[in-house]
Amino acid sequence: MKTGDIPTKETLKILRDSGWYAGRKIDITEIKEDLEQRGYVVFPTVEDFMREFGDLVIEDTVNEETHNTSIRFTDYYRHGSFKSEEQYAGEKLVPVGMIDSDNLLLFVSESGKVYCSTGKLGDSAMEAWDHLISGHGFMPWGMF
Repeated sequence: MKTGDIPTKETLKILRDSGWYAGRKIDITEIKEDLEQRGYVVFPTVEDFMREFGDLVIEDTVNEETHNTSIRFTDYYRHGSFKSEEQYAGEKLVPVGMIDSDNLLLFVSESGKVYCSTGKLGDSAMEAWDHLISGHGFMPWGMF
């Protein structure tokens, strides 16, 4: 496990309170089919993220926000809708949820990095949740 994969106690508490647990693996068949119908290639890293963190509504009590990975996307979010974000990230992105009380999209890249509509949250899922909840470590587009 990388250093960035070791979350704070507060992050773990918030994730656990939302239904997450270490080793969580949900059935992602429906989620994957939904994304593929919209033109996305669901990379293995995206599948891993969705198995562990999919279908959660995370009540972030630190920031008084909700982060939701249980949503299903509409045709508005068809593949190709996020060209500018992909250009900044330098790789393909797949939407996996909404954060900051549905104000920002959450993406996972082919390499497993996690981004939102405004920049990079982390090099791994756990690092991203920790950065999001702690408010530290986020990097806006163009700053990495």
